[in-house]
Amino acid sequence: MTAGRLKLSRDILWIAVRILLLVFAQWLVETIYATGLLNFLGTGDLQTLVHDAVQNLLLSLYVWFVFAVYKRYVIPVVTQFLGSAINRFVRKPGAQQRAYASICRYLTYFGYVFVVIALLAVWGDSFIGTWITGTLGTSLVLVLTFVFGLFTSSVLGNLLAYWVLTNTVEFAEGDRVQIGDTYGDVVELGYFFTRVRTIKDEVISIPNLVVMGKEVQNFSALDTVLVYIPVTLTYGVDEEEAKQLLIQCAEATEGILTEDDKTPFVLFRDLGTYTITFEINAYTDQPNQLVVIKSQLIENILRAFRDAKIELLSPAFVALRDDASQG
Repeated sequence: MTAGRLKLSRDILWIAVRILLLVFAQWLVETIYATGLLNFLGTGDLQTLVHDAVQNLLLSLYVWFVFAVYKRYVIPVVTQFLGSAINRFVRKPGAQQRAYASICRYLTYFGYVFVVIALLAVWGDSFIGTWITGTLGTSLVLVLTFVFGLFTSSVLGNLLAYWVLTNTVEFAEGDRVQIGDTYGDVVELGYFFTRVRTIKDEVISIPNLVVMGKEVQNFSALDTVLVYIPVTLTYGVDEEEAKQLLIQCAEATEGILTEDDKTPFVLFRDLGTYTITFEINAYTDQPNQLVVIKSQLIENILRAFRDAKIELLSPAFVALRDDASQG
């Protein structure tokens, strides 16, 4: 497990344990009250008073838990997000540090205001009246609705997806990847978008939430990548000659490995009604040059089979897979 994934697991565990403890405490208080275990206190009014006080205490713990999550996760994410703007407009390191400190301070103040309003709403009914409590409660609901809406929006969703991607380290800038149907080199892992430069030199911006929902293949993370090309021929062809031609084409392609355990090889893929499908498989340790290697290999196959007067019955289809799939 990488350090990023270990950190992510610890963060999830940190949140889950506290939520479970609070829920268990809530259940325990309600069970004690419902089963009459507070009868030793005497009158029902006193029992209700104690029950309500304990409930308010638990609600206060919920408030402090939300504030802890806010300080632990929300403030760093927002600060990091605003950091790019600060670095663009503030050049002096000392001024940058003061700007970061100011952002953290104001965000923390906002969190304390939320805590004060929430605690007044929880405890206010006993001290400052129902009307004020209702007003504070309404304000708290509005604030929570805003925060909830922000968290469920694509804006914050992409920010959280950025945090997950950077902590799990699935890929880094410069890696050759395939994200869904997009194939190319990662040029930027931003707060909202992951930008990939395709083989046609086009930069495509993919929302981080979309990246999280797509299958990601990181070819740069592999020591070797297997290139395979199906080639369809007639039954009348000499199988051994066709296999030797395909292997020679692979060995003549720059970037293809020819070591003892990584030599090109041919498989039979399919027996059709009138055709037989061969498949040339070859390894390369240059994932960032896959497009060039594929192109040259196809060119070699076309030339070799034309010179040998062997007809190719269908266009070559090229796909990639890592050598782990062969294991």
